[in-house]
Amino acid sequence: MAAPAAELAACGDTAAPECNGEPAADDFAAATSFARLVDAIRRELAALDTEDPERIEAATAAKLTAMAAVNADVAAGVAPDRALLETARDLNAEAALRAKGKLLGVERRLGSLSALAGRPAPLVYGRNGRWA
Repeated sequence: MAAPAAELAACGDTAAPECNGEPAADDFAAATSFARLVDAIRRELAALDTEDPERIEAATAAKLTAMAAVNADVAAGVAPDRALLETARDLNAEAALRAKGKLLGVERRLGSLSALAGRPAPLVYGRNGRWA
């Protein structure tokens, strides 16, 4: 597809892809930021499966970096890739559920160990302000 005459005049003699009617490199970078987010969340899910704290921490940091890149692209006016964002949303929800499940398991084990050590369970206030 040829670029409009006004765009070609602005391009001069450059061989940039956008001068040939192709998407600019920024468009590709933005598209890859969405793909990188999906990939980062998948790596986080794999790290959660290994139960290795260092891998989980590194994968979560990579996911947060990928999210920041997507936010920057969207703030710059790049149209989001809806399919990739929906995939990222679904995978992130799965990662959050797995992390919550692991947290509940750890809390349960800590409660058992505290009881065995003779420490009573901590008192927790409920939403109504009473002890739960």
